[in-house]
Amino acid sequence: MSSIINILDEATRNKIAAGEVVERPSSCIKELIENAIDAGAKAIDVEIADGGQSYMRVTDDGCGMSAEDAHKCIIRHATSKISSVEDIFAISSLGFRGEAVPSIAAVSHMQITTRRSDDEFATHLLLDGGVITAEDQVGAPVGTTMEVSDLFYNTPARRKFLKSERTESSKISEMLTKLALAEPAIAFTFTNNGRTTVHTGGSGELKETIANLYGASLAKEIFPISYDDNGILIEGYVGKPSVLKSTRAWQTCIVNQRIVHNPLMFKAIENAYHAMLPKSGYPFVMLHAHVDPATIDVNVHPSKTEIKFADEQAMYRAIYHSIVTALVAQEKPERIATNVELPAYKIARIEEKEQPAAPKKTAAAMENAALPFDTPSELPKASLHLEQGAVQEQHRAIPLNPLQERNVPAYGSEVPPVQHTGQRPVSLPSERNTAQPMATAAQTAAFSQALAAQDVPLSSAKPPVITFDGDEDVFIPLGEVADCFIIAKKGQDLYIVDQHAAHERIRYDTFCKRVEKMPSQQLLTAEFIEVDGDDMTLLLERRDVFEDLGYTYSEAGPTTLRVEEVPCDLQTSDIADSLKDICQALHENNGLDKATLRHRSLAYLSCHGAIKAGDTLNIRQMKQLLEDLFHTEKPYVCPHGRPIIVRFTPDELAKLFKRT
Repeated sequence: MSSIINILDEATRNKIAAGEVVERPSSCIKELIENAIDAGAKAIDVEIADGGQSYMRVTDDGCGMSAEDAHKCIIRHATSKISSVEDIFAISSLGFRGEAVPSIAAVSHMQITTRRSDDEFATHLLLDGGVITAEDQVGAPVGTTMEVSDLFYNTPARRKFLKSERTESSKISEMLTKLALAEPAIAFTFTNNGRTTVHTGGSGELKETIANLYGASLAKEIFPISYDDNGILIEGYVGKPSVLKSTRAWQTCIVNQRIVHNPLMFKAIENAYHAMLPKSGYPFVMLHAHVDPATIDVNVHPSKTEIKFADEQAMYRAIYHSIVTALVAQEKPERIATNVELPAYKIARIEEKEQPAAPKKTAAAMENAALPFDTPSELPKASLHLEQGAVQEQHRAIPLNPLQERNVPAYGSEVPPVQHTGQRPVSLPSERNTAQPMATAAQTAAFSQALAAQDVPLSSAKPPVITFDGDEDVFIPLGEVADCFIIAKKGQDLYIVDQHAAHERIRYDTFCKRVEKMPSQQLLTAEFIEVDGDDMTLLLERRDVFEDLGYTYSEAGPTTLRVEEVPCDLQTSDIADSLKDICQALHENNGLDKATLRHRSLAYLSCHGAIKAGDTLNIRQMKQLLEDLFHTEKPYVCPHGRPIIVRFTPDELAKLFKRT
């Protein structure tokens, strides 16, 4: 019987290796730049065309190669970085496998031009599918130039999985940006289709490099971090929590000059910012960790972006404490978390615990910041939670009727259709459903927590059915507290209703009853908004999704969007934020179905068009609001899962006053 095991030829082996090393043009650029860095380059020039699919070039002023080394560099597992197996356990260079250049050459047309300072002429090689087809000597400066054309020309199955030109260009730009942050002493230049989009000075100053890459405005919103203990040195910069991006593109983790993607490091960053972020998103973080090479393992994957630590907990603590220390060390820590005025209104939830003495604010305390009531210590503890979007200036005199001051119709009045002018109309529901009973405070909290744990959209969640004793079902509004909470009674029970969350639920249910496609309105004049590159790519590639949500737009520039139609009730000042919110959801999970995106968009519209804290309501308006609320499907939680109603029975009130 003949053998059935075949030994693969060199060309096949190279193509298989290329599948691991060269996933897309950006990974090709990464490997070539890392080789240039290892060669001691002080300036690296990158040029691409058509997203890197048709042409890529990386030029450096490093040490260059001899003619013999130029021939060896296209052989698999040929490298100058290591010489024995012992070197693998203490790698100090970026490359060491000897797979990058032969893998790239195996799936492209490639040219290599390289010269050492001692050589009179440069060596020039032409390769086709990893095979040298021509060789000569040419004049060239000291250094190396790698040119790659027609990537994946001989592996069409891989080529068809590449994304659009804009997406691939964006990936390359992001990769080069992170490499420039890792090497601030190297001057980087990136040219895309003849236009220079990235240029760093190579001065060695990290903050100057950040300003070159992200702009001077961002550089003003960052703080240096420093940590040195237990053999771990952390340095870099972190941003204010108020400066956010919808993706992790602003978060860069570097270990010993190597860009890595390690879940542990990102988790430490997330926990360090816990409870400081004013809204969802990812703050700017640039971490550079220096550790003993023997304590890490970078030989996990051919791409060399994965890394393992000998002591993960030590690295976690180092990152966490370096960020927290940098944030709370500022002059006014209470202003680090937000760039708006401190909130005048906060929502209270009564818990059956004693009020402890107010602790001194520390880094740990900022994770669970709470403000105590000004009440005797024997009263139950009140945990205070900030309601986003319900912020008023703390020291501004509140008018008698803010609804009239802001040209907002009084609640309960009919709102006629209007052209989009930027003002925030309050739309009211005109349809009714069968009333659903409410839950108690404990039941509401438990239901909200269960939804959050299961990550189930509220539009599909099934609330618990709560029944009441007695026949008295008339809710009587008694008044309003802090122009935010409605106090009402039903029978012998006391109710506190958040007017903003209540109106948000009413608007959401009204929107949900409309047609499947979001109703939109054409703007009198098109709005031009600035978006970052990642969001622009998403907006253009997923245009059908945004059209279903009521948006019509076109590209007006590399980072400028011309918006012509928006969902009804969305004011012009909220267009950019609403699009950013949807983009963030898609960045987090690109496979989200249209129903989930529709829920998120409706929840945003409902929140931003609803009555705010500080809007004074009269008794008639309160009664109308309560009546409309109790005819919604889920009157006890807003579309974001926050409680709307807190109920106190006579027994619960008696316990508060120590009567039982």
